[in-house]
Amino acid sequence: MKNEVLEYIGLNLEKIPKELQTSNAIHFYSYSSSNTYKVYDYISVHDLEILITPLDRTAELKERLKKARPLAEYLLTEDSKMQKLFADVLYSASVTEIKKLESLQEKLIKQMPYFVKYDKNYLWQIYYSKEDNKYFMLFPANEGETSVLFYIIKKKLEKEDTKIFVPISKLDYSEKILSKSEMNDIENYIWLITNDWPNIYEVSNKKIYITGKAKIANYFESNYRNVYDAKERAKEFYMLLKAIFILTTETNYQYTFEPYVNNIGELEFKYKDKIINMQNFSEFIENEAENKKSKIERLKKEIEKNEKILKELKEYVKEQNNIYVMQEKRIAMFLQCKNSFFKKISYFFKSKKFVTPVIQTKIDEFTEEKVESVSEGTYTIKELIKITTEENEIASKARDLRADIRELQLKKENLARKIKNASEYIAEIEEHKKSIFEFWKFTNKDEMPALMEGEKANAPKTKILGTFNLDEDLEILGVKADSLQRQKLTVEECNSIYIMPFVLDAINHLEDNKKLEEVLIRLKENLNAEVNIFEDLIENYTQVKKIKNREHRENERNVLKILNVNKNTTAKEFKEKLEKYKTIFEKAYKKIKSITQMNVYAKYKDGMEKNEYVIANINPEKLIISNEDNITLHKINVDENTNILYFSNIVFFENNYKTLPLGMDLSTDVILKMPEVNNEQRKELVYILTNENDFESKIKKIEILETVSLNIF
Repeated sequence: MKNEVLEYIGLNLEKIPKELQTSNAIHFYSYSSSNTYKVYDYISVHDLEILITPLDRTAELKERLKKARPLAEYLLTEDSKMQKLFADVLYSASVTEIKKLESLQEKLIKQMPYFVKYDKNYLWQIYYSKEDNKYFMLFPANEGETSVLFYIIKKKLEKEDTKIFVPISKLDYSEKILSKSEMNDIENYIWLITNDWPNIYEVSNKKIYITGKAKIANYFESNYRNVYDAKERAKEFYMLLKAIFILTTETNYQYTFEPYVNNIGELEFKYKDKIINMQNFSEFIENEAENKKSKIERLKKEIEKNEKILKELKEYVKEQNNIYVMQEKRIAMFLQCKNSFFKKISYFFKSKKFVTPVIQTKIDEFTEEKVESVSEGTYTIKELIKITTEENEIASKARDLRADIRELQLKKENLARKIKNASEYIAEIEEHKKSIFEFWKFTNKDEMPALMEGEKANAPKTKILGTFNLDEDLEILGVKADSLQRQKLTVEECNSIYIMPFVLDAINHLEDNKKLEEVLIRLKENLNAEVNIFEDLIENYTQVKKIKNREHRENERNVLKILNVNKNTTAKEFKEKLEKYKTIFEKAYKKIKSITQMNVYAKYKDGMEKNEYVIANINPEKLIISNEDNITLHKINVDENTNILYFSNIVFFENNYKTLPLGMDLSTDVILKMPEVNNEQRKELVYILTNENDFESKIKKIEILETVSLNIF
């Protein structure tokens, strides 16, 4: 037996204390498959019954209970199997672990975990019997961590009762604040908005905690925690979620709300740029309904006007088509006559000339008229949904009319070109009919005018750029960027990109000798240190290396070798090297343009100037991993006209053996010129709730400044 554990908890197996000799029968029938840990409570150890089962906690609950026996039986039994089982459990326990549990529970009594759940809370395996109105521990003997049993025994043997904060397995919500169905609905509603399931905990029948994770501003993952200790506030949150759910689903996702974490870490909801809550929801519905009704009126006027335009266009096109048919017949007759000597003569002496009728129809382009909205009082969600459905139907009809008008306008333009060409051709025929010799010469020409010119519309070419999705598109972008840079960049140009993170300050300020010297000193400090800034991503083997489990045999670039820096390198020599590589870099920069329209993010620094080179990141989360509580980022809009260089795999490794995998597996950094920074930039505040440990969380405030698009360069 492990005497140090028994000695520490004060248990003598030769003389079992009375506190451990008695046990009461436990009746338990709640074998539901519901969430095991959704109710937490502070319970008394003295009132806790202890059952020991030979099975582990992954076995079926019914089987565990069936084979369970009270602790008293294990302590007093003569059964060798039960004695051996208890001895094995005791052998696995340790005084150190028991002390850790004591320390944890002492802290839990004073301070509850911030997100309710805490590390290894599954060890307690405590249940509540409604039939007996009693808590009991169903201790799984076949577990690796057994100290929790002896912690409970120790506290039972102490005179002063101890309370412990533990999850109660298989216990349903008390429904004192919200009903079970309402909390199930909340889970579904939040999933719709965040695409992640929340956790809903009830603590001591007094508070509801709703916790989880959400993507904020499309990029930043944040925790959230909403706490409700009063039925009114909880119902308000529930009703807001229900209203958002109905509005989203019943309008076929025409209304989509984004998750937002406020400055105290609570989950809120945004529509476009406005926080929506129960206080302003009625106003939101009112404004949306009024705006949609105004739009419906505008669309109705547009439809009425476009129906007239369409009717006129149809008549006009029909008349134009008749003219062109007449011209076609005239030209067809000439082409047939030109193949025969006698028919040529016959055609020449015809006296009737072709006359093209002129039809002028004025088709006015539709111009949108402003219609003042008329308030008709307060609207309900149902009414807004009805108005939205009506708007969709009318908007669809308006779109169809616009498409029909565009099609007829195109047909009108094509017919106009055809009629013009045919008229010119007929006029030329008539011109040559003044002389039999000129007419004869003309009809024997091989070249004929392009009568069908105009069949293809000279429609403006527009490039539709898709929205970049970091999770879905990064891998494709990485492969395309790496492939492009391997094709267009030289070895020296790749070297120039690689050194930029180490020498960027000096490159941007080549005339600043102080900055040059600071950069040179930092580089010299690394001469004797083999530093690999991507140790977590690259595994080095004897010959074969790996990038995210893809093997290759290429050599990594080395900034000291590229710049030829040694202990004796002077500032002058260093400056000459940087000037050389800046020239090379600028050539590379002009070769590569952004593969897609997207946003990149750069961390704000004092003194940032327009046209400075800046290292930005496609994934802004990479820029907020520091311990800073307040961070400012520049959101830089780039499009397919923007010069930009990617830190793709070819930037970090040579590819002499042609074994380097394609992609941006080592970094999501890019380098580009800083656009103009001004005080009128659009600002967005984002709050990120981080989980430091079980008891502490921190709010990070991120200010995002939206800059001018880089295609100005």
